Amino acid sequence: MEYVRRIYKFISSMKTGLIVLVLIGVASAIGSALLPRTFYQTPVFKLLLFLLLLNMFLCTSNRIRLTVRLLLAAPTSKAWYRNLGILLLHLGIVLILIGGLMYSVYGQNERIHLSAGEQVDMQRVLDIEHPFTLQLDEFRIEFNEDGSPSQYISEVTILEEGQEVNQVAISVNHPLNYMGVKAYQYSFGYMITAEYVAENGEEKSDSFLEGTWLQPGGTERKVKIYKYIPNFDPAYGMKTLTLRPDNPRVIFSVYEGDKFLGVGTARFNELVSIDDNINIAFTGVEPYTVLEVKHDPGLPLVLTGGITLMLGVCLALLTTPGKKTPKSELQQ
Repeated sequence: MEYVRRIYKFISSMKTGLIVLVLIGVASAIGSALLPRTFYQTPVFKLLLFLLLLNMFLCTSNRIRLTVRLLLAAPTSKAWYRNLGILLLHLGIVLILIGGLMYSVYGQNERIHLSAGEQVDMQRVLDIEHPFTLQLDEFRIEFNEDGSPSQYISEVTILEEGQEVNQVAISVNHPLNYMGVKAYQYSFGYMITAEYVAENGEEKSDSFLEGTWLQPGGTERKVKIYKYIPNFDPAYGMKTLTLRPDNPRVIFSVYEGDKFLGVGTARFNELVSIDDNINIAFTGVEPYTVLEVKHDPGLPLVLTGGITLMLGVCLALLTTPGKKTPKSELQQ
């Protein structure tokens, strides 16, 4: 029994809790740099979180026994209320840790790319009980007077069984929250539209992601559609002066087999000669949005734990005994 008592004392001690907390901090710093998307679902992080939860659970159990003894001895004393506040603080931390562990085990985090008019069935992206569809109506960037972006906005429609339920504007710091799913404005990109003649002689107009290849017909040469630059300035090279499309260009390169032939820039609707009598034209761009969607079953526990923790802190501070004035000062 003495051996078990020592193990219990070690696991439930504040020193052990602080050591585990430091290990979580160090591991999170390293893991966030090496595995930013997956570290918090790794067995190492789950184990550390479980050890901290076990430590706090045992500490809270000890605090409950102490609070009960104080209640039986002096039910109206300030010491009891102070210990009740400390107990609530511990309980809040335990609830937060349980919520964090639930997210680490059962939480889901994915990214979706949508162009205007496209839909995605969220039940195919996340394992959720309540099915719904997300449709992107419009993605736009709002600009300041100097051309710098002020906000990125995805206008979406929520559909259930083909029927419109709600329309929401997702923007930075203003995520969508629906049926336990949160969708954050994460990033964006461009689809570049090009007109060319295909191998069968048919004139085509297709959209291409930046960095993809276009193979026109009638030639062995191919075009890498490298990048769209909204506001081109030669002094900035491959970087855009601003995101506002004041001077748009498409940067492309031409290859024959594996041989690099050259790189160029083109305005919209400008004919670009690829080979003898072989031309292409970039006719426009269509922005697409990248949304980060999350399902966190532990979030209600984290919120409850946060409120409980704050109540405990307030109660403990309000009932902390004041510093007594020394008798020598009173006599003076």
